[in-house]
Amino acid sequence: MNKEEYHMFSRNARSVYVYRYHDTNSWGCEYYENQLVDGEHKKVFIAAEQYPQHNERWAEDCADNYVFGIKSFPNNQTTGQ
Repeated sequence: MNKEEYHMFSRNARSVYVYRYHDTNSWGCEYYENQLVDGEHKKVFIAAEQYPQHNERWAEDCADNYVFGIKSFPNNQTTGQ
């Protein structure tokens, strides 16, 4: 998969990387969260999403929603607030 990082959003324990996927000409996000793993805080991969019918702004809005706790995934341990 040919992707290029365009933006990084971070707030409290949550972070998101916004990518442009050149092979599919689409945008997407990779979602992470700092979690306590074996007694150490580590950046844990939470999910990845691609938005083939949407633009860069859409991906940025998804990233904002995640770091501010509006968007979450089942394996999140924080609320983002």
